[in-house]
Amino acid sequence: MSATIRLRVDRFELMTRIVGAATPTSRAALIGVDRKTIGRAMDGTVGEVFMVKTITALRRHTEALSACGLTPSLDELFEVVGDGDLAEVAA
Repeated sequence: MSATIRLRVDRFELMTRIVGAATPTSRAALIGVDRKTIGRAMDGTVGEVFMVKTITALRRHTEALSACGLTPSLDELFEVVGDGDLAEVAA
């Protein structure tokens, strides 16, 4: 069985909304990626660069996020899923 890393979309949307990025365009600007990259990530395709840029960008807003009980971390924003779980993402 192989595994992949998936964005926790609900946490990502919540954290980015708290820091003022509520649209794909503003999220892309916050993180420093192309708008299409946001779409791919929300659909289940993430790479190491996206992960690092996301954590780095959100850590710049640690004070606002921690006031809401949130911590921008790999565990909070990403999860490892197996092949069987990926079928659920596609559905």
